[in-house]
Amino acid sequence: MRVTMVGAPGGWSFLILVVCCGRPSKCNKLETLCPKPAVAKGTILVALHSRHHLTCPGCEGHVSWRRPRGDTGILTNVTEGGHLVLERVTHADEDKYTCYKDGAPVCNVTLMLEEVVSHFSCHLQHLTHNITCEGRPTRTLRTYPNITLIHERSSVLSSSPCTYVGRTFSCSAEYNEGDSGQHIFYLCVSGRSGSRIAANLRTSIREMLRVGPPRHVQVAPVKNNPKKLNVTWRHPDFWENPFYKLKYQVLYRAEDFPISSNGTTEETSYIINDAIMGSRHLIRVRAQEEYLGDWGNWSEEAVGVPWSDTDTTSLVPPEYDITTSEETTDLKDSDVTPGPKIRGLSPRVYWIAPCVSLALFVLFVFAVWMRYQEVKILKLKWCFLRSFLRPSSKSSPVQAVVSESLLMAPSSSPSSVAVTVPPVHDGE
Repeated sequence: MRVTMVGAPGGWSFLILVVCCGRPSKCNKLETLCPKPAVAKGTILVALHSRHHLTCPGCEGHVSWRRPRGDTGILTNVTEGGHLVLERVTHADEDKYTCYKDGAPVCNVTLMLEEVVSHFSCHLQHLTHNITCEGRPTRTLRTYPNITLIHERSSVLSSSPCTYVGRTFSCSAEYNEGDSGQHIFYLCVSGRSGSRIAANLRTSIREMLRVGPPRHVQVAPVKNNPKKLNVTWRHPDFWENPFYKLKYQVLYRAEDFPISSNGTTEETSYIINDAIMGSRHLIRVRAQEEYLGDWGNWSEEAVGVPWSDTDTTSLVPPEYDITTSEETTDLKDSDVTPGPKIRGLSPRVYWIAPCVSLALFVLFVFAVWMRYQEVKILKLKWCFLRSFLRPSSKSSPVQAVVSESLLMAPSSSPSSVAVTVPPVHDGE
C-alpha cells in the first residue's frame, strides 16, 4: 500500500507497513477501509501539469507512437531511446498510447492523471460536538475523487465519507466528551486511477479546539465619562451552555493611532477606561475555552466614540454616525447609558427656518382675514341699530290730501278758502 503525504508532490509515495501502520493488523484494517479500485494493466499515473517520459517493454530504438484520439498521425516528440515526451500533462493527454516498431504495435500504455488531495485540517467547535475535517484537492481536476476520512483513537479505526461543497470537501469524526488523548486521521482518496492513503495528521483536542468569534459586538459611550467606552457582545456559536466557560480578549485602538491595547475578562462586557476623547475607536473581541485550546478567531470590527456633552462635535465627521443597538442591555456599571448619537448637523435642520416662516405667514393671513370678518359684522350691526332708532317718514292722509290740493292749485288763484253758509229759514 502506498501513501501520498499531505503537502508533498503527487508522485511522492511511501510504504506504510512500518511508518504508518506499525502493525500488520493495522495495515489490513486500513486496506479494508480504503479498498483499491480495479485498474487495467499497463496504466500509468501521472500528476497534473507534470513532465513525463512515456515508455513500455519492447519499445526501444527507432519506434513511433500513436494514440486513438487527438492527432491521427505519428507523434513526433520521441527521443532516440524510444520514449514519448509529454510536456505539462493535462486532461487532454489522458488516453491509450501505442508504440510501433517496424510498423507493428509493440505495447500499449494507458495514461491517467492521479487524484491528489492535500492541506486538510481538523477542528472542534465545541466540546460536545463531533470533529470536523476540511480540505480541497491540490489541483483542479476534471472529476473529483471520492474521499473517506479514517479516524484512529485508542487503536480503534472508524471511517466516514466526505462530501463536497464546491471544491472543498468536509468530513466528520465522532468525539466523546471528555476524551483528551491523541487522535490520528487518514484520508482515503479513491478515483479512476486507484486509491491511496494520506496519513499526516496526529493531533489532540487541545490543538483542534477552535472557538468561534463572539457575536453582535456593540460599543456604547459612558455618560459623563469622555474617556470610557462600554463594549458588550454575545457568546460564540454553540457556547450558550454555561457549563463550559470562556474567557475573552478585547483589542482596541483609536483610528488615528497605530498602537493597540487589550484587556481580558470572563464576562460578556468590558469597560475601556483609557479611550481618547473625541476619537473613533476600532474594537475586536475573541474567545478561548477556560482550560483548553488556543484563542479563536477575532470578531468583526466594531466602532465607538466616547461620550461628549454637546449635541454635535467638530471632532467627529458627519459620516461617523455612531449608534447603539437596542440589544445593548445588562450593563454592569450603573453609570453606563446608551448615550446620544454623535453626529454632525442633519440635513433636516436646514428645513426648519423655511417651515417656521411659512407657518408665520399663514398665521398672519388668517389673522387679517379674521379681522376683516369682524369689521364686516360690526358694520352690519351698526346699520341695523341706526335703522331701528330713526323716526318714521310716513305722513297722515289729511296732510297728504291738503298738500296735494295745494300743489295742484293754479299759481294765479288767491291763496284763500271759500266757505258756503246755508240759508236760514223762518222758524229755525
